[in-house]
Amino acid sequence: MDELKKCRNEIDEIDKKITELFERRMDLSRKVAQVKQENEIGILNAKREEEVIQKNLSYLKNKEYRFVLEGFFRNLMNLSKLIQDDHNHR
Repeated sequence: MDELKKCRNEIDEIDKKITELFERRMDLSRKVAQVKQENEIGILNAKREEEVIQKNLSYLKNKEYRFVLEGFFRNLMNLSKLIQDDHNHR
């Protein structure tokens, strides 16, 4: 059970860092939305999304996680678009 507790504690630490990074990413997404709005650029940029996914997949050491990481980034970018869209409707 000590091993389980140790793993859970480490996961808790990682989750805290993920939350901090998530918040930074959403803040930057809002800034991107502002720049796009000022320059009359649409929110969706499919080419950029694919570049982000491919770049991050290249960082992956354990390729068994490829499908899951791709889904993670697709979901993350969808959340970023929601933030950008929300910003544009204020």
